[in-house]
Amino acid sequence: MKKRKIQISIQRILIRHKKLERLRKKSAEKKRQRNICNNDKKNSFQEAKPKLNQYRLPRQITISAKSDFSLLEFPENVLSFIKDVENVTSVKKYQIVTLDITQVTSIDIGCISVLLSKINKLTQKNIQTICNLPKNNYCKKMFFESGFSDHMCDLKGRKILYSKTHKNLMVNRGFDKTSNQEVGLAIKNSVKHLTGVEESFRPLYSIAQEMCANSIEHANQHNKNWLFSVWYKNETDVCFTMTDIGEGILGTLKRKFSQIIKEMFLSDNKEILNRAFEKKYSSATKDINRNKGLPKIKSIADENYINNLIVITNDVLLDFSNNANSKVLNRKFNGTFYYWELNKNCIEIWKNRKLA
Repeated sequence: MKKRKIQISIQRILIRHKKLERLRKKSAEKKRQRNICNNDKKNSFQEAKPKLNQYRLPRQITISAKSDFSLLEFPENVLSFIKDVENVTSVKKYQIVTLDITQVTSIDIGCISVLLSKINKLTQKNIQTICNLPKNNYCKKMFFESGFSDHMCDLKGRKILYSKTHKNLMVNRGFDKTSNQEVGLAIKNSVKHLTGVEESFRPLYSIAQEMCANSIEHANQHNKNWLFSVWYKNETDVCFTMTDIGEGILGTLKRKFSQIIKEMFLSDNKEILNRAFEKKYSSATKDINRNKGLPKIKSIADENYINNLIVITNDVLLDFSNNANSKVLNRKFNGTFYYWELNKNCIEIWKNRKLA
């Protein structure tokens, strides 16, 4: 009897132990399932939470211009501004660049042309550009009157509509059939404005072709980025500009070693550029038909078929009408800018050239 009681006690202990084991396993399973549920909830929350990289705003920067923003009067101010733009966009760090010219109080067609050319260049690099226009009423009006707004859109991508009082024009990029016709028509309209007769003016069209051809040549047919503009200054004068964002004239010259050694001791960049317009050097492209354009442009200016020819390239400003104004700048311009004027007297000199 005693032995039987002992066996029953052992069985009860075993049953109790198995029950406890089952409860322990059940509790562990419940804990495991609870952890799984908690992990699922945590993962769902993390997936629903927006990732910082996914919604990060594009990096932006603002570059402000000085109040004196006339290229012909204050070239260093404008070129310094353009250089700042080049510095912040060369590393591809910023996706949006704001050009702040709200405080500008003096402006000319030169800086507007260079500015638009630079914006075109940034567009080629897929950099969005926002341009805040001047608060000064005269400067703001000149921006719209120049034709600058014809190439720009508002922040919603809509074309900016503005009624201009003159047929000012900006023709940009490649020298194809369409732009060729636009340049030709612009020249005819300028002659009509001065003489009342719509006709072509061959010297003007000739130098425009030379400037465009040089731009295309030195760009090796890629990323052509020149801009031709016409500004009706008043009833007696029409201003023209040609802007090429590239290497600049000095960067495309090919000089012999002996010339380089001599110029190291005797010349600065102003004299070197002067010699280029006198055809002292060949082109870096080694094309026998090239580099004839610069002497041709100078010849047209010397014959007074155009007035007030000014060239800004690299770190040099050349004034062909007043050499005293020519100088080496303290800012470098990666490109070439031409400015000249046309009046009725220029046209009459051209027409009477054979009678002299």
